[in-house]
Amino acid sequence: MTEQPVIEVRNLTKKFKDFEALKSPGVSLKVMPKEVVVIIGSSGSGKSTLLRCMNRLIEPTTGQVFFNGEEITTKEININEVRKSIGMVFQQFNLFMHLTVGANIRLPLEKVLKLPEDEIKRRIAEVLVTVNLSEKIDAYPGELSGGQQQRVAIARVFAMRPKLIFFDEPTSALDPELTGEVLSVMKKLVTEFHYTLVVVTHEIPFAKELASRVIFMDEGEIIYRGPPGDVFENPSNERLKKFLSKILEMH
Repeated sequence: MTEQPVIEVRNLTKKFKDFEALKSPGVSLKVMPKEVVVIIGSSGSGKSTLLRCMNRLIEPTTGQVFFNGEEITTKEININEVRKSIGMVFQQFNLFMHLTVGANIRLPLEKVLKLPEDEIKRRIAEVLVTVNLSEKIDAYPGELSGGQQQRVAIARVFAMRPKLIFFDEPTSALDPELTGEVLSVMKKLVTEFHYTLVVVTHEIPFAKELASRVIFMDEGEIIYRGPPGDVFENPSNERLKKFLSKILEMH
């Protein structure tokens, strides 16, 4: 039996009034179990819109999204139930500033998954070890660096044990030295825990090392897709070449 995609997008379009963020005939994409799919492209190319349509934080205009073989773009689906299995890490850390690190991680385990207390405590301790922040369990987000806050945000998602994690430019708000901390945690999710990830990022070294496939978006369309070697070492597409030369200049 052939393996089914964890998530599949078919002919997805998104219009905001007159602006086509995802152009027709639409974007199509499959992500298989344990794949790391990295989406690159300039600002405004539709990368974040695609990610948010995939878990319906934004409603697509047309097209379908399937999660584990089930369509999640139908009216009947309980999207909150589906989201228990799809983690999302944002550019802004979205932590509750009035809650400690431990309490931030606890909240979805208690309110969404309704886990027993001993399991909650066990998961909090486990994920804080993974992100290397055990000693910060009683600290408040305001006492942490941006990199530490983002690692707490990752820990909160990781504690839910999702089947799939989306990262929407997780390091773009961080200084370069803090970026490394976050990328090393993401690397751990891939190498030690074999997570399926979809990552929107400009971090080319991360994409080169860990991506199974790289997707290049431009002006609301997927222009090019392929293994990292083809994309970065030998790009045959002119728009992709131009984009990469810009990125390399910035770094």
